[in-house]
Amino acid sequence: MPPAPPSTASVVLSKGGPGLVDLLADSTELRITVTGPLMLFERLRLLTTLSPFEGCTAQRLEELAGCLEGTLHCGLTGIQEAPVTVETHRAGAVLEIGLGPASMYQSELVLHTTTTETFRALLTRLLSDDPARPFFAGLHPVPAAGHLEHHHGGHGHP
Repeated sequence: MPPAPPSTASVVLSKGGPGLVDLLADSTELRITVTGPLMLFERLRLLTTLSPFEGCTAQRLEELAGCLEGTLHCGLTGIQEAPVTVETHRAGAVLEIGLGPASMYQSELVLHTTTTETFRALLTRLLSDDPARPFFAGLHPVPAAGHLEHHHGGHGHP
């Protein structure tokens, strides 16, 4: 009998760090430490190589959003819900996860599946019409806009 998959996977998002979180983890919980929520990063956006023609439709993204729960943990603001939303546009649908208020310097997003499935199994079941087809699914931190941290030039900011 194969060993049980680890229940938690962890990653750190920070300036100069990795720009993509692999969501095809063989775990049911993902802990993402985020430095600078709303200062460096506004939210996380699901990116995948699957198209709607391969099963990654707006309806299936909505179903995926319903199978994910997230909480944000911060020493300054406590624990709060991380919204998991799907926005539809003419070009397609986008699943996003909120990262909390700007008053957080660093937070930890604890994202987990509400089913007993691992992230890999859940995404394969919901987003692909062919479970044998290899694909990528990851969370990309969307850079924050409108904060002094992002303006470069003559104000002492690099």
